[in-house]
Amino acid sequence: MTTRTYRVQVAGQFAGLSPELAAQLRREQADHDVLVSAFTSEGSFTYTSSLTRFTLRYLLELQEGSAAEADEIAPAEGELRAADFLDSRGITHQPLSVSAVCLQDVKPRRR
Repeated sequence: MTTRTYRVQVAGQFAGLSPELAAQLRREQADHDVLVSAFTSEGSFTYTSSLTRFTLRYLLELQEGSAAEADEIAPAEGELRAADFLDSRGITHQPLSVSAVCLQDVKPRRR
């Protein structure tokens, strides 16, 4: 069993928001500013008051049979979590784009 930790970023565009939901998102925008975002297991939802694009950031720890399996599952798991979050809030959107980076694969630069 292999354990790998991923930073998964899911980006998308708002689409067809109701006026009520758009007003609510604008009221809550300060709580979702990029300056207060982080990669967390619960997810971090950021957007600007223009309500064009949004980003969700997740820190995922996966235990799979191999590194290759975990690498394949991480983006799908991030996208699933993001879609569930957006659906639970009634946020309609265009197709999502996903990127995932395994922290074990990141090589620190030495100076």
